[in-house]
Parts: sequence; C-alpha cells; structure tokens
Amino acid sequence: MLFINVYILVNRNKGFKYFPFKSYSQLYVTDSTLYLENVQFNNDTLALLFSLKLPATNYRLIVDEITNAGLISSDNKQLHIPLLKNIHSYQLIPADTNQLEITLQIDHSQNTDGNFTNEFIYCNLPGPQIKVSDYNLWTRGISSLNSNEVENGNELLAENTSAFSALTDSARLVEVCRLISKLRPNKNGIKASTVSMQPAYDQLKYAMQNKINLDCGNYSVMIHYLCNLLGLPSRVITFSGPAGNWQYGVHYYNEVNLREKQQWVLCDGVSNAYMPHDTIRFYNAADVYKMAHVNSFNNKSAYTFEGNSLKEVRYDSLSYWHSYYNRNNANLCYLHPGTGVQDGKLNYVKDFYSFDRNFDFYSDINQNDWMKICIKLAAFYLMLIVALTYFVWEINRNRKIDKNIVHR
Repeated sequence: MLFINVYILVNRNKGFKYFPFKSYSQLYVTDSTLYLENVQFNNDTLALLFSLKLPATNYRLIVDEITNAGLISSDNKQLHIPLLKNIHSYQLIPADTNQLEITLQIDHSQNTDGNFTNEFIYCNLPGPQIKVSDYNLWTRGISSLNSNEVENGNELLAENTSAFSALTDSARLVEVCRLISKLRPNKNGIKASTVSMQPAYDQLKYAMQNKINLDCGNYSVMIHYLCNLLGLPSRVITFSGPAGNWQYGVHYYNEVNLREKQQWVLCDGVSNAYMPHDTIRFYNAADVYKMAHVNSFNNKSAYTFEGNSLKEVRYDSLSYWHSYYNRNNANLCYLHPGTGVQDGKLNYVKDFYSFDRNFDFYSDINQNDWMKICIKLAAFYLMLIVALTYFVWEINRNRKIDKNIVHR
C-alpha cells in the first residue's frame, strides 16, 4: 500500500490531482444577474421566468422587426408573449426605461398531426438550466484589507481620480485604469518580485514614484486593490498547469464586473489594454482565451490611454501578450478575492488530498480524471486505516507484554 501511494505522489501530475473546474456560466453569471431561469410553452403563448424582478414594467414587442400593437406587462419575474407559427425573432424593448432589451428566437412549428414542436433557439440572456456563481464571493476582497490600507487607499483615490463622484461602475473603472496607465515600469528600479511581497498600497505608492520595474503581477495587485476600495467586484486571473517540473507561461491580469452592464470585463495594466469589446459586448478572459486559439482578434476593439486621454483602438494592436499566453492548454485560474497564496510542503500535501481550493479553473480542453482521483483517495485512506490498525495492535501487544512482565 505504501508503494502505491508513493507511485501516485510521483505521478501526481498525470491525472491524480483534483482541479476546481467551473463552467462558463458558473464563472460569468452570478446569482445577482438577470438571466432566464425557465421557459414554458402553453399553446400559442410562451411564459418566461427570470432570475430577478424585471427592471421594466412594460415592454414593446417587435416580431421580425415589425412592432406589435400594445404593450406586454411584466408580472414580477415573468413575461408572457404570444407566439406566431414557425421560426420568428422576438424583441422585447422596455417601454419606460433604458434597461436591457431581451431578444429571442423561437421555432413554434405545427406537425402533420396538429401538435407543435417548440424549439428555443436563442436568447441574449444566459440560461435556462445553468449553474451560476455566488456574487458575494467576488466582493469580499475589501475584507482582507486593514483599516490603514483602506484609509490610505481612499485618500489616494480622492487625490488622483474622480472615481468617488462617478455614477456607474464603468466610469469608476475608467478612473482606475487612467491612474494605472500612468504607472510605467522603471527598468532600473526595484525588482518586481521584491516589491510583490509588500502590501498593495505600498506597491502603488512606489509605482507612482516610478521606483519599480513593474510586471504583470504588480499591475494586477494594484488594480484589484483599487477596485476593492471602490466596491467593484473584481478578481485576479492567471494561467496554471501542470505544476510539475515545468509549467506554462505565467501572466496576470484582472476582470472587473460592471454591474449596470451585467458583464465581466478584462483589464491588463502591463499592456495598457482595457475592456476589449466589439459593437455588441465586452470580452472577458475566457472569451480572449477562445479568440487566441482561433486567431480572431481582428475587428475587435479595446480601450487604452495616451497620456490622460482614453482612446479606442484596434484590439490586435494591444493583444500581443494576450495571444502569447492564451495559445496553449493552460487552465485559466480565477483567484478568489481575499485569499493569499499558501506555500509550504504541508499545504501542497493538503491540497493534493483535499477538494478545498481558493481558486477556480476554466478550460475547454482539460478535465478531472475522476477514476484516478478516487483511486488516489482510496489508496490514501486505506493506507491510513492499515497504519492506524497496526499502531493500535502494536500498542495492545506492548501492553500485554508489560502485563506479563509485571506478573512474573
């Protein structure tokens, strides 16, 4: 049994490790997000059940770009829309607000026997039947800061940005990125790895004094710190795997959740590249990972700063490092806010034999080998049982020997 466990430890990177893989929806849809929870067809009517109360009371219905007469009223979390036969596009536009439009494509076709075949083809909202992320998980970074870090950081933001007077998450993030864009590496400055062990506020102060040869890790820490102070849900993302005697290239950048847009956006301080997007939506780290694999950075845009000015430029002019690090089989690693990296052999052993992680993984390629993971756990616990049994037996045997000696 000992040899089996030694073999597993030696070959730990060959499927015996557990990785906390999450689906796209589990990473990018939170329980605070408006998404489509369920649909129910009833004759020529479609009932839509949403995760939250709808932001608008009344909606104008447009079918195939033709406006229907009258309004459709929402019932708390529900909407009921009339269906036309065959395939049609349905657009629900809020009549009394500037909130999100809802777009659907439905096939409501009648068979020869008179029954209908209903196919739910498309919706611009996530869902239905998806797993989602806990929103509060990505807001707890502020709890890891002490009172001095919060006070000093707030003073720095107030003196150098207009973030506290901004009305939206988008505007707050632009202020953060504007400040970060001014912090450029000093090739003759302090090594980034030396400064990275210091608190985020200290890194930020040294960077503002142009004393650090900044790298991606420093930028990600500073962006995350400032977003935490402003109450913006944020997380640091890096690349991981396989963590044996070699590893994939490591890069760090950030994702920030814009609540008014209900989207996660990518920010990379070292590349001075922020919020890549197209005419429809912003891109997150998983989107960029997929784009890098199919060479599809063309016709995409991103924001950057030239001096104090925000400019929209072609994404492929800033995406060198995004393409460089994403064109492999590494897992995207989403670090949970407020948790530090734990080093040490005991922590490595604990992580190897447990399912507790302070990060999530995303991959279109890799997955857990549950058979090997179960074999690993069975071998480990069986070895513990055998060792414990032998230990108890040895204690009892020694007690009997001691009793016999006493009786003699």
